[in-house]
Amino acid sequence: MPITLGLLVNPHRARELEPLIRAVSAACARRSLSLLTESGYDAPTGASPMPAAELTRLADALLVLGGDGTVLHAAPMAAREGKPILSVHAGNLGFLSETVADDIDAAVGAVTEGRYEVERRMTLSAKLIEPTEIKSPCGADSLDCGLALNDVVITRGSYSRMIRIRAWADGTLIGGFDGDGLIIASPTGSTGYALSTGGPVAHPEARCIQLAPICPHASQSRQIILPDDTIAAIDADCPSEGGGMLLTLDGRAPVILGRRARIVVSKSEYPQTFIRLKQFPFFERLREKLGQWNNIGRYEYSNQL
Repeated sequence: MPITLGLLVNPHRARELEPLIRAVSAACARRSLSLLTESGYDAPTGASPMPAAELTRLADALLVLGGDGTVLHAAPMAAREGKPILSVHAGNLGFLSETVADDIDAAVGAVTEGRYEVERRMTLSAKLIEPTEIKSPCGADSLDCGLALNDVVITRGSYSRMIRIRAWADGTLIGGFDGDGLIIASPTGSTGYALSTGGPVAHPEARCIQLAPICPHASQSRQIILPDDTIAAIDADCPSEGGGMLLTLDGRAPVILGRRARIVVSKSEYPQTFIRLKQFPFFERLREKLGQWNNIGRYEYSNQL
């Protein structure tokens, strides 16, 4: 039975990626597959444009054109609907990418014929507790801020002033520090923002949640690794007037906080599934991507001298 593919594209690069969009459309047409595209750019012939949420609900699998940021944008919708993602690298680093533009036709064929494996990755659920309910680490009244594949980040706002962080694990105080903020990362997110804080790299199959302080003022502040079934509650205070704080999930538009807030983060009940077309061990991918990034960095730096 033919499947339905949903195509999600970095909206800021839709015009640039038109040749790839046409290639996907042609690959689907050759196999009599239905192709759904997101509204907002010119859909190729034979495709059905619609809002991203509806596309995700109706598609059997999602084909994502862009970089890791585009995948992170698609992941919350895909995870909730239980739809697998096949990421085509059309960005910079591409930690989450599975294939490249030149192999689009072969990739569509493999998905059509079921010649792939599925990899499941943990996601995080974040809830913002109202400041009036700050008495207990896991209060009942909350605002569901959504899912994150990589990380949940609490940072200082527009003023360059430290904020005060206290972290709890299942109701027990872990500790606190003053600094720029805190990253709560999944194993997938250990190679993202958390990596820049000097944190460890976690294998995607590791069952853990990582707490990574951002520029802590006290040198004894260290990263904490928690079991994946932990409910982590974070008290965040901005002691000085002005600036406030920000809450960000996977780099999406931030939630603007006031001077005081509590965020509860836990493992989500919705894992994200990825389509894997070939054997590509995680550490092989890690060596390739980090090596490629470092080489680019050295090249650009040398050109600036």
